[in-house]
Amino acid sequence: MRATSLAVLALLGACDRPKVKIVCHNANCVEPTDPEGDDTLPAMRESLALQIGGKPAIDAIEIDSFWRGSDNTCLLAHDLEGGTTTPITDAANELAAHITTAPVLTRSGGAFRVFLELKQHTDKAEEVLHTPVQRTAHADCVWGVYDTIATAAMTSGQDVELVFASFSPALLREVIARKPATTPIPYKLDTFYGIPKPLSGETVPLDHFAGIPIDIVEVHPQWIHDAQWEGLRSLGVEVVFWTFSATVETFAAIEQYEPEMVGTSEAGLLVRWLER
Repeated sequence: MRATSLAVLALLGACDRPKVKIVCHNANCVEPTDPEGDDTLPAMRESLALQIGGKPAIDAIEIDSFWRGSDNTCLLAHDLEGGTTTPITDAANELAAHITTAPVLTRSGGAFRVFLELKQHTDKAEEVLHTPVQRTAHADCVWGVYDTIATAAMTSGQDVELVFASFSPALLREVIARKPATTPIPYKLDTFYGIPKPLSGETVPLDHFAGIPIDIVEVHPQWIHDAQWEGLRSLGVEVVFWTFSATVETFAAIEQYEPEMVGTSEAGLLVRWLER
């Protein structure tokens, strides 16, 4: 893996890099990459602690929440195939502890972002979307995560914001509907664009989000072309790239489009490329 990473860096050569902030994808961005660690507390701890050159390696972190309908439990999970049992509240408490104890939260400065993606299926056995009652419970759950993180940010005086993300317009509408009376730290709404079938059957056209004040749209850099990019920019949204394994084409797209942020499982590789 390291030899491959170095080869990619060498092929790209030395040039001015765009100003890009790094999102730790699925709370798991320590090399060597291991997808089995996605949305697990050990990987999240290691990722939050990752330092390069005496500074944090990341500017933001993504976690996933799953509402399991069989027992009405809100979990930290990328999917439910591994029998995940970690409550999302455990992840919220870990993040709160990091926010209140870390002297510096981001590599590039500015607010530390917590991306919280709401998954829309209940569990593999049921294979159904949320019922209205489950959507409400899931929305209440993630506002609870918000409250824990907001309390930590306000107590410590740290600059933090939370991003609610989902493929599901119905879930984001429920998040809006369940918004508490006070929101002491900023929050944003985020969705995904252009993931082709059969890789994903969840992506829906952006017009399905009509009436939802979407702030951020996430796209894969190799599944977008110039006209789509310009169309997204015309909407006035922030565009965030997400990747699994970086390739030469990935880095070329980052240089061409210069997104504000890139979600990656390879934080060290991206830092080395950006700062070489």
